Amino acid sequence: MKKENNIKSSGFKTPDNYFESIDDQILERLNDKEIISASETTGFMVPKDYFDSVETTILEKLESQPETPVIALKSRRTLYYVAGIAASFVLLLSLFFNNEDKININAIDTASIENYLFQEDYTNDDLATLFITDNISEADFIDITISDDTLNEYLENADTEDFILD
Repeated sequence: MKKENNIKSSGFKTPDNYFESIDDQILERLNDKEIISASETTGFMVPKDYFDSVETTILEKLESQPETPVIALKSRRTLYYVAGIAASFVLLLSLFFNNEDKININAIDTASIENYLFQEDYTNDDLATLFITDNISEADFIDITISDDTLNEYLENADTEDFILD
């Protein structure tokens, strides 16, 4: 930190008496005829009367080109309008002619629902998550009458391993 605040030299050095003698050195070089004579030729040659005739040659070349017809392109805006109208017609037609029959849950046969659930291999835990315990009460199951034939059929087809809880 002390070194940064105590700088004694700028770091740049010039030869002795440089600024006193630089003017004389520059004037001496300008008076030297060899340097000036070498710089008289730039190395570029322009044809005679080039700048007098260049304008007329350019204009002659421009006039000799035939005019090409301009083809007007159709505006994209009209394309967007037509596409929007067509899309609205398709939407309206799909709304009016979409006569799919709404399936009512009461129209589905109970046996087909049981077959579906049986074939999908749902576990008891999966089915239990579907029931909300707030809506189920004992009164829902008390008045159920099951015939003896239905009970016998169930017991004959039931697998005892399904009743084992792990």
